[in-house]
Amino acid sequence: MYRCPECAGALEPRYALTGMVRHDHPDPEQVYFDLLPLTSRDFLDSGVTVRTPCRPAPRLGEAIGVPGLWIKDESQQPTRTTKDRLASLVTAVLRQFGVKEFVGSSTGNSSTALARAVRMDPTMQAWFFCGKDFVANHDIPDDSRTVLTVVDGSYVDATAEARRYAAAEDIHLDAGFFNWARREGLKLAYLEAFDAMDRTPDVVVQAVSSGMGMLAAHKGAREYLAMGELSHMPAFLMVQEESCAPAARGWQEGRTELSDVHRIENPRGLATAILLGDGAPYYRYLHSIAADTGGAIVSAARPDLVTARRMLSELEGIDVCYASAAAIAGVRDRAAAGLIRPDETVLVNLTGRSRMVDGL
Repeated sequence: MYRCPECAGALEPRYALTGMVRHDHPDPEQVYFDLLPLTSRDFLDSGVTVRTPCRPAPRLGEAIGVPGLWIKDESQQPTRTTKDRLASLVTAVLRQFGVKEFVGSSTGNSSTALARAVRMDPTMQAWFFCGKDFVANHDIPDDSRTVLTVVDGSYVDATAEARRYAAAEDIHLDAGFFNWARREGLKLAYLEAFDAMDRTPDVVVQAVSSGMGMLAAHKGAREYLAMGELSHMPAFLMVQEESCAPAARGWQEGRTELSDVHRIENPRGLATAILLGDGAPYYRYLHSIAADTGGAIVSAARPDLVTARRMLSELEGIDVCYASAAAIAGVRDRAAAGLIRPDETVLVNLTGRSRMVDGL
Protein backbone atom coordinates (compact mmCIF):
# COMPACT_ATOMS: atom_id res chain seq x y z
CA MET A 1 0.00 0.00 0.00
CA TYR A 2 1.46 3.33 -1.09
CA ARG A 3 -1.32 5.80 -0.27
CA CYS A 4 -3.73 6.30 2.61
CA PRO A 5 -7.02 4.52 1.83
CA GLU A 6 -8.99 7.37 3.42
CA CYS A 7 -7.39 10.54 2.03
CA ALA A 8 -5.07 9.14 -0.71
CA GLY A 9 -2.18 10.97 0.94
CA ALA A 10 1.43 9.81 0.99
CA LEU A 11 2.35 7.15 3.55
CA GLU A 12 5.72 6.78 5.22
CA PRO A 13 7.39 4.10 7.34
CA ARG A 14 8.03 4.88 11.01
CA TYR A 15 10.76 3.33 13.12
CA ALA A 16 11.72 2.94 16.75
CA LEU A 17 14.53 5.47 16.84
CA THR A 18 16.20 4.16 19.99
CA GLY A 19 19.15 1.85 19.58
CA MET A 20 19.92 2.76 15.97
CA VAL A 21 23.42 1.55 15.03
CA ARG A 22 25.48 2.55 11.98
CA HIS A 23 26.89 -0.70 10.68
CA ASP A 24 30.37 -0.94 9.16
CA HIS A 25 29.67 -1.89 5.55
CA PRO A 26 30.47 -0.57 2.05
CA ASP A 27 26.77 -0.57 1.08
CA PRO A 28 24.85 2.45 2.42
CA GLU A 29 21.70 0.40 2.89
CA GLN A 30 23.54 -1.93 5.24
CA VAL A 31 25.05 0.99 7.17
CA TYR A 32 21.62 2.52 7.86
CA PHE A 33 19.61 -0.69 7.89
CA ASP A 34 17.99 0.21 11.23
CA LEU A 35 16.26 3.15 9.50
CA LEU A 36 14.91 1.18 6.53
CA PRO A 37 11.55 -0.60 6.01
CA LEU A 38 13.04 -4.09 5.67
CA THR A 39 12.70 -7.12 7.91
CA SER A 40 15.91 -8.78 6.68
CA ARG A 41 19.22 -7.68 5.19
CA ASP A 42 18.92 -10.55 2.74
CA PHE A 43 16.41 -8.58 0.66
CA LEU A 44 19.15 -6.12 -0.32
CA ASP A 45 21.41 -6.61 -3.34
CA SER A 46 25.00 -5.50 -2.83
CA GLY A 47 26.54 -2.88 -5.10
CA VAL A 48 23.38 -1.14 -6.29
CA THR A 49 24.65 2.07 -4.67
CA VAL A 50 27.86 3.45 -3.22
CA ARG A 51 28.65 5.91 -0.45
CA THR A 52 29.38 9.31 -1.98
CA PRO A 53 31.49 12.24 -0.71
CA CYS A 54 30.12 15.25 1.13
CA ARG A 55 32.63 18.04 1.62
CA PRO A 56 33.06 21.78 1.98
CA ALA A 57 33.23 23.71 -1.32
CA PRO A 58 35.17 26.83 -0.25
CA ARG A 59 36.13 28.16 -3.69
CA LEU A 60 32.61 27.92 -5.09
CA GLY A 61 31.17 29.10 -1.80
CA GLU A 62 33.26 32.27 -1.80
CA ALA A 63 32.36 32.93 -5.42
CA ILE A 64 28.60 32.79 -4.79
CA GLY A 65 28.61 34.50 -1.40
CA VAL A 66 28.14 31.39 0.74
CA PRO A 67 31.46 30.63 2.51
CA GLY A 68 29.83 27.80 4.47
CA LEU A 69 28.87 25.81 1.37
CA TRP A 70 28.94 22.00 1.48
CA ILE A 71 28.23 19.75 -1.51
CA LYS A 72 27.06 16.14 -1.64
CA ASP A 73 28.25 14.60 -4.91
CA GLU A 74 25.73 11.99 -6.01
CA SER A 75 27.12 11.98 -9.55
CA GLN A 76 29.46 9.20 -8.37
CA GLN A 77 26.64 6.67 -8.14
CA PRO A 78 26.82 3.77 -10.64
CA THR A 79 24.32 5.29 -13.10
CA ARG A 80 25.60 8.79 -12.26
CA THR A 81 22.56 9.93 -10.28
CA THR A 82 21.08 9.65 -6.81
CA LYS A 83 18.25 7.55 -8.30
CA ASP A 84 20.37 4.44 -7.74
CA ARG A 85 19.45 4.87 -4.08
CA LEU A 86 15.73 4.59 -4.76
CA ALA A 87 16.32 1.63 -7.07
CA SER A 88 18.05 -0.30 -4.31
CA LEU A 89 15.16 0.10 -1.87
CA VAL A 90 12.38 -0.36 -4.43
CA THR A 91 13.71 -3.73 -5.55
CA ALA A 92 14.47 -4.80 -1.98
CA VAL A 93 10.95 -3.96 -0.78
CA LEU A 94 9.41 -5.72 -3.80
CA ARG A 95 11.42 -8.84 -2.96
CA GLN A 96 10.23 -8.57 0.63
CA PHE A 97 6.63 -8.66 -0.59
CA GLY A 98 7.25 -11.36 -3.19
CA VAL A 99 6.77 -9.06 -6.20
CA LYS A 100 8.94 -10.07 -9.17
CA GLU A 101 7.52 -7.90 -11.96
CA PHE A 102 6.53 -4.23 -12.09
CA VAL A 103 5.71 -1.30 -14.35
CA GLY A 104 7.17 2.19 -14.03
CA SER A 105 7.80 5.52 -15.76
CA SER A 106 10.24 8.41 -15.41
CA THR A 107 12.03 11.18 -17.27
CA GLY A 108 15.09 8.93 -17.42
CA ASN A 109 17.15 8.66 -14.26
CA SER A 110 14.75 6.60 -12.13
CA SER A 111 14.01 4.06 -14.85
CA THR A 112 17.68 3.76 -15.78
CA ALA A 113 18.60 3.08 -12.15
CA LEU A 114 15.71 0.66 -11.65
CA ALA A 115 16.60 -1.22 -14.83
CA ARG A 116 20.16 -1.72 -13.61
CA ALA A 117 18.90 -2.97 -10.24
CA VAL A 118 16.48 -5.36 -11.97
CA ARG A 119 19.28 -6.78 -14.13
CA MET A 120 21.20 -7.62 -10.95
CA ASP A 121 18.37 -9.97 -9.91
CA PRO A 122 17.70 -12.68 -12.54
CA THR A 123 14.25 -13.34 -11.05
CA MET A 124 12.92 -9.80 -11.68
CA GLN A 125 11.36 -8.13 -14.73
CA ALA A 126 10.30 -4.52 -15.38
CA TRP A 127 8.35 -2.58 -18.01
CA PHE A 128 9.25 1.09 -18.38
CA PHE A 129 7.42 3.90 -20.19
CA CYS A 130 8.75 7.31 -21.22
CA GLY A 131 7.67 10.32 -23.28
CA LYS A 132 9.30 10.78 -26.68
CA ASP A 133 11.24 13.86 -25.57
CA PHE A 134 12.97 11.90 -22.80
CA VAL A 135 14.25 8.87 -24.73
CA ALA A 136 17.83 10.17 -24.75
CA ASN A 137 17.78 10.37 -20.94
CA HIS A 138 17.33 6.61 -20.66
CA ASP A 139 20.05 3.97 -20.65
CA ILE A 140 18.02 0.76 -20.62
CA PRO A 141 19.10 -2.31 -22.61
CA ASP A 142 16.00 -3.54 -24.42
CA ASP A 143 15.79 -7.19 -23.47
CA SER A 144 13.17 -9.55 -22.09
CA ARG A 145 13.61 -8.32 -18.50
CA THR A 146 13.89 -4.55 -18.98
CA VAL A 147 11.59 -3.27 -21.72
CA LEU A 148 11.28 0.44 -22.58
CA THR A 149 8.15 1.69 -24.37
CA VAL A 150 8.19 5.20 -25.86
CA VAL A 151 4.92 7.14 -25.70
CA ASP A 152 4.07 9.93 -28.13
CA GLY A 153 3.61 12.52 -25.43
CA SER A 154 4.98 13.93 -22.18
CA TYR A 155 6.09 12.32 -18.92
CA VAL A 156 2.52 12.66 -17.68
CA ASP A 157 1.27 10.81 -20.77
CA ALA A 158 3.87 8.09 -20.25
CA THR A 159 2.80 7.68 -16.64
CA ALA A 160 -0.84 7.34 -17.69
CA GLU A 161 0.11 4.70 -20.28
CA ALA A 162 2.15 2.82 -17.67
CA ARG A 163 -0.87 2.84 -15.37
CA ARG A 164 -3.12 1.47 -18.14
CA TYR A 165 -0.62 -1.24 -19.06
CA ALA A 166 -0.18 -2.37 -15.46
CA ALA A 167 -3.94 -2.61 -14.99
CA ALA A 168 -4.50 -4.48 -18.28
CA GLU A 169 -1.71 -6.99 -17.62
CA ASP A 170 -2.30 -7.22 -13.86
CA ILE A 171 1.29 -6.21 -13.07
CA HIS A 172 2.41 -4.26 -10.01
CA LEU A 173 2.62 -0.50 -10.69
CA ASP A 174 5.43 1.50 -9.14
CA ALA A 175 3.82 4.52 -7.51
CA GLY A 176 6.62 7.02 -8.26
CA PHE A 177 6.52 9.91 -5.81
CA PHE A 178 4.05 8.02 -3.59
CA ASN A 179 6.26 4.92 -3.37
CA TRP A 180 7.67 5.24 0.14
CA ALA A 181 10.43 2.75 -0.73
CA ARG A 182 11.78 5.28 -3.22
CA ARG A 183 11.90 8.01 -0.63
CA GLU A 184 13.51 5.80 2.01
CA GLY A 185 16.31 5.03 -0.43
CA LEU A 186 16.82 8.67 -1.35
CA LYS A 187 16.90 9.55 2.35
CA LEU A 188 20.24 7.81 2.75
CA ALA A 189 22.08 10.46 0.73
CA TYR A 190 21.16 12.96 3.42
CA LEU A 191 21.95 10.70 6.37
CA GLU A 192 25.41 10.23 4.85
CA ALA A 193 25.75 13.97 4.39
CA PHE A 194 24.67 14.79 7.95
CA ASP A 195 27.15 12.25 9.28
CA ALA A 196 29.96 13.69 7.16
CA MET A 197 29.40 17.29 8.27
CA ASP A 198 30.96 18.77 11.38
CA ARG A 199 27.86 20.93 12.00
CA THR A 200 24.14 20.90 11.33
CA PRO A 201 23.34 22.67 8.06
CA ASP A 202 21.19 25.79 8.28
CA VAL A 203 19.85 25.33 4.75
CA VAL A 204 19.38 22.16 2.70
CA VAL A 205 19.05 22.59 -1.07
CA GLN A 206 18.04 20.35 -3.95
CA ALA A 207 16.55 20.80 -7.42
CA VAL A 208 13.06 19.30 -7.63
CA SER A 209 10.41 18.08 -10.04
CA SER A 210 7.88 16.15 -7.96
CA GLY A 211 10.11 16.73 -4.95
CA MET A 212 10.26 13.20 -3.56
CA GLY A 213 13.95 13.76 -2.78
CA MET A 214 13.02 16.68 -0.54
CA LEU A 215 10.39 14.61 1.26
CA ALA A 216 13.10 12.02 1.79
CA ALA A 217 15.55 14.61 3.08
CA HIS A 218 13.00 16.14 5.42
CA LYS A 219 12.09 12.74 6.87
CA GLY A 220 15.75 11.92 7.44
CA ALA A 221 16.24 15.27 9.15
CA ARG A 222 13.21 14.68 11.38
CA GLU A 223 14.53 11.27 12.37
CA TYR A 224 18.03 12.59 13.08
CA LEU A 225 16.63 15.55 15.01
CA ALA A 226 14.57 13.19 17.18
CA MET A 227 17.68 11.07 17.77
CA GLY A 228 19.78 14.09 18.76
CA GLU A 229 22.00 13.80 15.68
CA LEU A 230 21.06 17.32 14.49
CA SER A 231 20.96 20.44 16.65
CA HIS A 232 18.10 22.07 14.72
CA MET A 233 15.87 21.60 11.69
CA PRO A 234 17.41 23.12 8.55
CA ALA A 235 15.42 25.33 6.19
CA PHE A 236 14.61 23.47 2.97
CA LEU A 237 15.16 25.28 -0.32
CA MET A 238 13.77 23.68 -3.48
CA VAL A 239 14.80 24.87 -6.95
CA GLN A 240 13.21 24.46 -10.39
CA GLU A 241 14.24 25.69 -13.82
CA GLU A 242 12.39 28.89 -14.68
CA SER A 243 10.94 27.46 -17.91
CA CYS A 244 9.20 24.65 -15.99
CA ALA A 245 8.54 25.83 -12.45
CA PRO A 246 4.92 25.20 -11.44
CA ALA A 247 5.79 24.71 -7.77
CA ALA A 248 7.96 27.84 -7.63
CA ARG A 249 5.19 29.87 -9.26
CA GLY A 250 2.63 28.55 -6.79
CA TRP A 251 4.90 29.39 -3.86
CA GLN A 252 5.54 32.89 -5.16
CA GLU A 253 1.78 33.43 -5.49
CA GLY A 254 1.21 32.27 -1.92
CA ARG A 255 -0.85 29.24 -2.94
CA THR A 256 -1.18 26.07 -0.90
CA GLU A 257 -2.55 24.11 -3.88
CA LEU A 258 -1.87 24.26 -7.62
CA SER A 259 -4.58 24.51 -10.26
CA ASP A 260 -4.80 23.91 -14.02
CA VAL A 261 -3.32 27.34 -14.72
CA HIS A 262 -0.01 26.15 -13.30
CA ARG A 263 0.23 23.12 -15.59
CA ILE A 264 2.84 23.22 -18.36
CA GLU A 265 1.75 20.97 -21.23
CA ASN A 266 5.08 20.65 -23.05
CA PRO A 267 7.92 21.34 -20.63
CA ARG A 268 11.16 22.60 -22.14
CA GLY A 269 14.48 23.43 -20.56
CA LEU A 270 18.08 22.44 -19.95
CA ALA A 271 17.39 20.55 -16.71
CA THR A 272 15.63 17.60 -18.34
CA ALA A 273 15.68 15.54 -15.14
CA ILE A 274 13.28 17.97 -13.44
CA LEU A 275 10.96 18.96 -16.30
CA LEU A 276 7.63 17.97 -14.75
CA GLY A 277 4.81 20.14 -16.03
CA ASP A 278 2.09 19.01 -13.64
CA GLY A 279 3.12 19.55 -10.03
CA ALA A 280 -0.37 19.59 -8.55
CA PRO A 281 -0.32 16.09 -6.98
CA TYR A 282 2.89 16.85 -5.09
CA TYR A 283 2.91 20.57 -4.40
CA ARG A 284 1.15 20.51 -1.04
CA TYR A 285 3.93 18.33 0.40
CA LEU A 286 6.64 20.68 -0.87
CA HIS A 287 4.73 23.73 0.35
CA SER A 288 4.36 22.20 3.78
CA ILE A 289 8.08 21.45 4.08
CA ALA A 290 9.11 24.90 2.89
CA ALA A 291 6.60 26.66 5.13
CA ASP A 292 7.33 24.58 8.23
CA THR A 293 11.12 24.96 7.99
CA GLY A 294 11.38 28.57 6.89
CA GLY A 295 12.49 27.52 3.43
CA ALA A 296 11.21 28.33 -0.05
CA ILE A 297 10.50 27.01 -3.54
CA VAL A 298 12.27 29.09 -6.19
CA SER A 299 13.25 29.03 -9.84
CA ALA A 300 16.52 29.72 -11.65
CA ALA A 301 16.91 31.12 -15.15
CA ARG A 302 18.55 29.22 -18.01
CA PRO A 303 21.70 31.40 -18.17
CA ASP A 304 22.19 30.97 -14.42
CA LEU A 305 22.11 27.18 -14.82
CA VAL A 306 24.82 27.40 -17.46
CA THR A 307 26.94 29.64 -15.23
CA ALA A 308 26.47 27.45 -12.16
CA ARG A 309 27.45 24.32 -14.04
CA ARG A 310 30.58 25.98 -15.36
CA MET A 311 31.51 27.27 -11.89
CA LEU A 312 31.12 23.82 -10.35
CA SER A 313 33.44 22.39 -12.96
CA GLU A 314 36.06 25.13 -12.80
CA LEU A 315 36.10 25.78 -9.05
CA GLU A 316 35.32 22.35 -7.57
CA GLY A 317 36.16 19.94 -10.39
CA ILE A 318 32.67 18.41 -10.48
CA ASP A 319 30.75 17.83 -13.71
CA VAL A 320 27.01 17.79 -13.03
CA CYS A 321 23.76 17.88 -15.00
CA TYR A 322 21.75 21.08 -15.32
CA ALA A 323 19.32 19.92 -12.64
CA SER A 324 22.18 19.82 -10.13
CA ALA A 325 23.41 23.17 -11.43
CA ALA A 326 19.94 24.62 -10.80
CA ALA A 327 20.41 24.01 -7.07
CA ILE A 328 23.64 26.03 -7.06
CA ALA A 329 22.01 28.76 -9.14
CA GLY A 330 19.18 28.96 -6.63
CA VAL A 331 21.62 29.34 -3.74
CA ARG A 332 23.56 32.02 -5.60
CA ASP A 333 20.38 34.00 -6.28
CA ARG A 334 19.20 33.76 -2.66
CA ALA A 335 22.59 34.81 -1.32
CA ALA A 336 22.71 37.78 -3.69
CA ALA A 337 19.27 38.83 -2.43
CA GLY A 338 20.41 38.59 1.19
CA LEU A 339 18.10 35.64 1.87
CA ILE A 340 21.03 33.35 2.72
CA ARG A 341 23.48 34.94 5.15
CA PRO A 342 27.26 34.57 4.77
CA ASP A 343 27.46 32.94 8.22
CA GLU A 344 24.99 30.16 7.36
CA THR A 345 26.00 26.61 6.50
CA VAL A 346 24.36 25.43 3.28
CA LEU A 347 24.23 21.81 2.13
CA VAL A 348 23.53 21.28 -1.58
CA ASN A 349 22.75 17.83 -2.90
CA LEU A 350 24.17 17.55 -6.41
CA THR A 351 21.83 14.81 -7.55
CA GLY A 352 23.76 13.67 -10.59
CA ARG A 353 25.38 14.26 -13.92
CA SER A 354 24.22 13.85 -17.48
CA ARG A 355 24.62 10.61 -19.47
CA MET A 356 24.24 12.53 -22.73
CA VAL A 357 25.87 15.50 -24.45
CA ASP A 358 23.86 18.51 -23.33
CA GLY A 359 22.98 21.15 -25.87
CA LEU A 360 22.61 24.82 -25.09
